[in-house]
Amino acid sequence: MMTLKLSKSALKFLNNLSPKEQLKIKQKLKFLVDGINDNENIPFQELDIKSLTGDWKGYLRLRIGKIRVIFKLNRIENELFVYEIDYRGNIYKKNYS
Repeated sequence: MMTLKLSKSALKFLNNLSPKEQLKIKQKLKFLVDGINDNENIPFQELDIKSLTGDWKGYLRLRIGKIRVIFKLNRIENELFVYEIDYRGNIYKKNYS
């Protein structure tokens, strides 16, 4: 069973959003985790998810409007770890390699 974990900075950003935006992001993350739990695959077609390259190689990006969620999937520990949630213009300046 895949579990969802968020970094402190991702949780802080999420908590500073309006309740409507929070709900939208939480629903997308729940859909992602449920999709992985149901069929062992990331639902790339249903969600706007892309593999990142360069300094971000190995990470995945989920787009929710102007907000981006950068995460990594660890199948050994059965966890989806969200490293960062931020607006498009800010998120790619950060580096977690």
